[in-house]
Parts: sequence; C-alpha cells; structure tokens
Amino acid sequence: MSAPRLILKQPTGWFAAGREFAQAITILSDGAFKLYVYACLRAGRHTGCLRATLDELSRAMTRAPSTVAMDVDELEVRAVCCVARDEGSMFTLEICDRFWPYQRQQPPGRSGQEAEFVQKVRSLFLAPACVQASFSAADEKIAAGLHRRGVSQEQITRAILLGCARKYVSMINAGVHTPITSLQYFSDIVEEVRESAIPESYWEPLRTKVTRMEKQWQKAIPARP
Repeated sequence: MSAPRLILKQPTGWFAAGREFAQAITILSDGAFKLYVYACLRAGRHTGCLRATLDELSRAMTRAPSTVAMDVDELEVRAVCCVARDEGSMFTLEICDRFWPYQRQQPPGRSGQEAEFVQKVRSLFLAPACVQASFSAADEKIAAGLHRRGVSQEQITRAILLGCARKYVSMINAGVHTPITSLQYFSDIVEEVRESAIPESYWEPLRTKVTRMEKQWQKAIPARP
C-alpha cells in the first residue's frame, strides 16, 4: 500500500528548506539562526538578498537592536551571509550560495556560453567558507575575462582549491579572521595552475585536506551562546 500523498495547506509562498538549513543550524547560535530563517523567507527568490534596517529586523525578531546587530555580525563571520552596509542604518543581507537553495538570476546583458561560465565561476568562488563576498561587477568582469582567455572551469576549480588551502593555513596559524573578498585573489593562482605541471594525483588529497582545514577554522571562530 502506497503512502498517502502529502498536500500543502498553503500551496504558494513556501520556501525550500533543505540541506542548507541543516548546515546552518549546526554552526549558528539560536538568535543568528532565527535571523537567517527570517532572511530566507523575506529575501528575493532570484537574488537571495534582503534589504532592511536594524530597527526593522529588531521588530521582526522581537530582540534588542544591539542583539540583532550581533546576530548580523555572526552571519557574516560564519560566511552564511555577505553584508553590505549603506550610510545610515540600511544594509543588505545576501545569503551565500552554500546556504541558499535557489539558482540566482543571470546578470542582464550576458548570454550563451559566457553567461554560463560566469555563473559557474560565481558558484565556485562563493562556495568556500573563507570567501565572504557578493560577486561584484568587478568579479563578473574578471570571470568574463577568464572565459575569453580560454581558462577552463577545471583550472578555476583547482586555482580556488589551491588558494583556499593557502588561505586556511595562513588563518589557522595566525589565529585571525581575514576572509577572501574578491575573485582577484585567485587570478594569479589561475595562471600558476595553467602553467604548472602538477600531477592529477595531487588534487583529490588536497580537496580532502581543504575540507578538514575549513572545518577546523570554523570551529576556531568564537561562537556566542
């Protein structure tokens, strides 16, 4: 006998809460996770962005503005959201790709293979926890330039892997939080990967090592109770 079909009480307006939520709940304090959930529900589905003032979030969370400000900082430190602060109290929360379940809208004015390439580079760039950026217009320009120069997605994947390995070693040894904020960080490493003769057997162990270092670094970031 087959299981009864699940029927939504409200067929519209729901949010795809899956493995992204499962990841977030393991690294965020209760207040920061609540703010993350609120941002997910209110952010534009095509952009993953929410613009709000601290007072607006304070009222929505029924928490003091100073406490909500700490929650915003935690989302940024944990690389769950990129935060752009405007003059005054307005800011933009952009939920990072690894914690956002929807495909983002393609940037206007770009189509075909280049658009697909730029979107793939965007996903690769924003995935590591040590990257805290919003993939700016400058980053899009760099990605498009890489495509025109014939750089492959595999080469970019390896350059990001190698760059993150070096970054995690530096941050773990120094005990500081200095995230990568621009695709430019990996540009020279792309050329290094293209020109070097690193054997295929090098990359999979490096990927395992980077995953381990990422977890080590995240655990080392002080968490609020």
